[in-house]
Amino acid sequence: LAGFFTNVTATSLLGTTTNDNAAAGAVGEYVVSAIESASAISLTTATAADLTSISLTAGDWDVTGAVAFVPAATTSVTAEIATINNTSATLPTVGDGGYATRTQAAEVPGVLTDVLDIAPVRFSLSGTTTIYLIAQANFTISTMTAYGGIRARRIR
Repeated sequence: LAGFFTNVTATSLLGTTTNDNAAAGAVGEYVVSAIESASAISLTTATAADLTSISLTAGDWDVTGAVAFVPAATTSVTAEIATINNTSATLPTVGDGGYATRTQAAEVPGVLTDVLDIAPVRFSLSGTTTIYLIAQANFTISTMTAYGGIRARRIR
């Protein structure tokens, strides 16, 4: 590796020195959308639902998210799924990344909010594409809502 880094200087790749944003199309561009708890989306048991979405232009993106599940006081919950996909209200194949789950024996957690963080998933896009933050829960007895956010950073 001797000499491998000989042409690298402190000015080769500068980061910002202030609190500005990367320009559209530039490495570091940041896109975000969030649904706050006051605007939580009602879920139907065992049915995937879009919470929010972002529009990403062509390029290479890392996308992450988080979903908060809020059951009513008497709701019995057996599963929660939070995911990111480029198909509306559709769960991707498990193992494709961008997928978080929690399963359990039936439980009545009261109004305890459960948050699932979604690990980064790469989207390499050839054109403008909508990316969705999706929630699904399996529950009985009462109701469940969900809210959360999705974030993307252009990585190259």
